[in-house]
Amino acid sequence: MRRAFLTIGATFAATIFLLPVTIAGATISQAKLSGELLTTSQMPAGWTQSISTSEGVGCVHDLLEPKGVTQTRSAQVYFLGTVDELPRFDEKIATYSNTKSAYKKVIATISACHTLTGLFDGLQISGSVSPMSFKHYGNASAAYAMTVSDSRGTLHYDYLIVRKGSVLGAFLEGSYPAVIPSEFQSLVGAGVKKLT
Repeated sequence: MRRAFLTIGATFAATIFLLPVTIAGATISQAKLSGELLTTSQMPAGWTQSISTSEGVGCVHDLLEPKGVTQTRSAQVYFLGTVDELPRFDEKIATYSNTKSAYKKVIATISACHTLTGLFDGLQISGSVSPMSFKHYGNASAAYAMTVSDSRGTLHYDYLIVRKGSVLGAFLEGSYPAVIPSEFQSLVGAGVKKLT
């Protein structure tokens, strides 16, 4: 009887402690997560998908990989506009062992980041990050305006971080002389709509 009680107790405890890990995004397959990304057909006419990647620079480098929370899956896509490869639009989505905690850590990191410095494509860059007002998306979201300058000039970026269900998404559009707010909002809206 005591052995049966211990077995039942251990099974119950294992279920309680493992349940959050199972719910927190581990159930989304890589194929399903990748299928939630925007596609070329959802972009403005003439935009193309790019194979170039960027993990950010300075204090936003690897922003979606916060310390202390395990990223379980990730997917990303990059698009280039029609004039000198501008605008640029990046979408990165990920699941975590605890998506709520990951979101809080990502927001704390970017909120503490005000100055960007570092190397990108072999060039020294400098820039700034500041919160901006933007429509609310998903369960939680925060938006930021960024500028990035190098010897070639300055690009302006709008950046939205969103948590929707078990997925955290980051949407970034960069352009010159400025991002078109209605275009960014439209792309973000389409992207967030696909997230589960």
